[in-house]
Amino acid sequence: MEIPGYKIQQQVGQGGMATVYLALQESLNRSVVLKILDINGPTANETLIERFLSEGRIVASLNHPNIITIFDIGIAGHSLYISMEYIDGGDLKMRMELPITPDTALDYLAKIGSGLDAAHKMGVVHRDIKPANIMFRDENTPLITDFGISKQIDGVDHDLTSTGLFLGSPNYVSPEQADGIEIDGRTDIYSLGCLFYEMLTGEKPYASTTVYDVIIKHKQAPVPVLEKELAEFQPLLNKMMAKDRDKRFKDAAEMVQAIKELQNARNATTTGTDFDVTGGGIVTNKSTQTLNILLVLLVAAGGILGTLQYAGSKMNDTAPRIENVPISADIPDTIIPPVIDDSVPAISTNIAEAPVKMSGDVVQALHWLGKKSLQDYRLTSPPEDNAYYYYTKLLKADPGDRIAAAGLLNIADRYAYLAERSIIENNYSKAQAYIAIGLKFNPNHTTLIKLIKLNADIGKKSFMEKLKDLFGG
Repeated sequence: MEIPGYKIQQQVGQGGMATVYLALQESLNRSVVLKILDINGPTANETLIERFLSEGRIVASLNHPNIITIFDIGIAGHSLYISMEYIDGGDLKMRMELPITPDTALDYLAKIGSGLDAAHKMGVVHRDIKPANIMFRDENTPLITDFGISKQIDGVDHDLTSTGLFLGSPNYVSPEQADGIEIDGRTDIYSLGCLFYEMLTGEKPYASTTVYDVIIKHKQAPVPVLEKELAEFQPLLNKMMAKDRDKRFKDAAEMVQAIKELQNARNATTTGTDFDVTGGGIVTNKSTQTLNILLVLLVAAGGILGTLQYAGSKMNDTAPRIENVPISADIPDTIIPPVIDDSVPAISTNIAEAPVKMSGDVVQALHWLGKKSLQDYRLTSPPEDNAYYYYTKLLKADPGDRIAAAGLLNIADRYAYLAERSIIENNYSKAQAYIAIGLKFNPNHTTLIKLIKLNADIGKKSFMEKLKDLFGG
């Protein structure tokens, strides 16, 4: 695959409409994402090609900090392509792997709503607002992406395809979209309401064993009721998810204003919950409440809240669930000494071998792969596809590579986070293994060092003893 002016580095995705690649725009020496459609491919047809070009034209016409940026649209050989900004902050689906606080959910909601307002004012309805289509430029900047099925409000297009299936995602589809009738920006408000509910509770608003039943519930079932501790958000949710679109917010601007008023009201009050130690307001669901109680116990036992850098303030991090991260690090024997014991490998971050020459493109690709591995918590496994592997290859080529050296230290940060979560979940043996691995990357890591004693002390106490310590009983 060749696109003039771009050097394709690797494929990063495959969708129903196109293939997505990470590439280097050579004229500006910047990383971009290329979305490419083979117009001679087996799935290509006139409608698909028009949808592809429509996405490029629509997004290019929008200029907003919460909408992905399109750089170029073109044709090369038998391929159509869209060049857009490269985003490496993950998507909302990944962030919801861990609980999101209500304040964070409101912040995301307001920013996404602002982006939708800009699109709607240009006459564009997205029609497919869902977690996978909300990417993050950085920690706090959500971006609306994938306008592949969006439409101009004044167009003659409908939500039903020629086969009678609607375009969109069943879990977030508005009643009018499911009916295939003409839509406007309020359909995106409904879908965003579904997202809001999921951010607050960790669950989709309607569940069933069949897609058909889910769609029927979107059309007929009442707006789901939030638990008591989340009741203050119910009026906003009701207004966003009203079955009758005339009872929803009239537009995204009105919705964003309501969100900001709610944020201001929350900021004006100092009341909270007894167990809210994360600084994010009330807990989001029962599992989060349990974690917060245990966080308080951690603080009471060790008095090191300031050094617990991740367990509270990073509850919305993009890490996978902790049980998916192996305790035994899978590291190539050719790079490090043999393992010390069955669970913790001996890791040497001092790369003393002769430098190996690499081209600039390879170095850039390895930097990206290392960063992506950190985000996905592929820290030391699987073999030859993890952060340790990529960063050590870079340091072999250039021992002075500061990005790679910092990447290795970041692995220690991630193991500190995993150790903290394991302590919170009362899995002290797993925490000990994570601490040991992390210290081999950074023996002076402050949090890991303090976690050694904390893990040992708190692991010896029963839950009732911890409660007595906490409340002085």
